[in-house]
Amino acid sequence: MPCCRISRPVAGLITVVISLWFAAIAAAENIPPNAPLPDPKQIKDRVLETERKAVKDKERYLCEVHDETDEADAKGKPLRHETTESEQFYVNGQEIEHTLSKDGQALSGGAAKKEQERVDKEVKKYSDPKQLKKAEQEEEKDAELFLKALRYTNGRRDYLDGRAVLSYDMSGDPNFHPKKLEEQLAHALTGRISVDEESGELMDLRVATDHDIKILGFVGNLKKGFQFHLSQKRQPDGVWMADLVEGSGSARALFFNRNVRFLERTNRCRLYNVDATSTTTPPANSPPPH
Repeated sequence: MPCCRISRPVAGLITVVISLWFAAIAAAENIPPNAPLPDPKQIKDRVLETERKAVKDKERYLCEVHDETDEADAKGKPLRHETTESEQFYVNGQEIEHTLSKDGQALSGGAAKKEQERVDKEVKKYSDPKQLKKAEQEEEKDAELFLKALRYTNGRRDYLDGRAVLSYDMSGDPNFHPKKLEEQLAHALTGRISVDEESGELMDLRVATDHDIKILGFVGNLKKGFQFHLSQKRQPDGVWMADLVEGSGSARALFFNRNVRFLERTNRCRLYNVDATSTTTPPANSPPPH
């Protein structure tokens, strides 16, 4: 259904772009409570360089990912429930997921072969400097969009487990006039974001759309109040990895209304060095390097 296909790409866009935007905030290890808050408008030029280093660190990891998608009609009657289990790794900073099972059944035969071929194609794609540059340019474009579409206000500094945490309210910039779907989505978000001040990494993001967003021309929309939540967890070596992406809300397309919920949990991240020139995924049960 169109409403469900929208949810995960939207979550992915928010995950990448918001973390890109705030990845450039960095400060000394011991930050006094009365230190001035960073001005988000001053960090634009440092964003991409800092983020590239962060995603490079993630290439040492292999993680397990659990996905759930639920769809119900306008009255709440369940229509569809899907689950997948995958392995997640990075090639030249680009995230790749290898699906291992769907709805509790391991992929086998033709389905497993087709999935492996898809993953091999992705690895090869991001091993090509031209394709990698294209992907990085898209990320830069997304970062620029969110810089223009949103404003960050009411900043404050808290402390969690001895670490300084910056939090900002987010809302659409009234001086930005969105045209494309991605611009409309970014401009419609309102909520709060929390960032680890020392590393500049996103810790928690909770946003919702503050008005309907038209999709598919004039025959559908993402309803006001569609919620997104993203959190990241710091690994023992200091690398930050997303551990939860979820969302829920209502969408309308053509002659039906759907309530959608999606959830992605990432866990059991373990060290594994991926060769970016390889055309196969790392094996599921490989021991971490010594």
